[in-house]
Amino acid sequence: MEEFSYHESLWREGGDLIGALEALFAATSEVLTLERLRELTGLGEGVIRQGIEALSERCQPPKGVRLLEVGGGWRLATAPEYVDLVAKLVTTLRSGRLTPAQLETLAIIAYRQPITAPEISELRGVTSVSNQIKSLLERELILPSGRKHVVGRPMMYVTTTVFLLHFGLKNIQDLPKLTDFGDNNLETQALAQLETATPIQQFH
Repeated sequence: MEEFSYHESLWREGGDLIGALEALFAATSEVLTLERLRELTGLGEGVIRQGIEALSERCQPPKGVRLLEVGGGWRLATAPEYVDLVAKLVTTLRSGRLTPAQLETLAIIAYRQPITAPEISELRGVTSVSNQIKSLLERELILPSGRKHVVGRPMMYVTTTVFLLHFGLKNIQDLPKLTDFGDNNLETQALAQLETATPIQQFH
């Protein structure tokens, strides 16, 4: 930790790098990547990673928050021990649970992206998924990724960083393996279990 003392100009007397990083994470609900932290502090990767590790150790029980690595960076989140209490107070990032139709649509996109609305409709066995697509776009869980080079050139959709945050994933490869679930509607089962297990991500 001796490296930290060389950069005291970044904070006032009595502060340290761990406290500085905690203040940055507490000041935003966004994920802060290593690149962004370097921009903010002017410090090198090694020093920042030391600070992240130390802050993670500081955020242990009975502390009320945890430092989570999600979506290519880090953010503060409510500690699991206090999720039920905090849920009474805050509006979380997910703004309520997804409806079954939204979850099924999102699950298909997550596991088969990029994918078009007609393809999703066919997989779900429904006439249209336009309402689900619209709601998922509004919640920034998905985004358009260009048009497919087929007749009609339908729009394709992929998941976003907000999706990773919502489900507490570091990257899309961390999705549950479908082989762990039953024979039918595997994507939805996997995503539903993940949403149920995910702690509140919004810290303030």
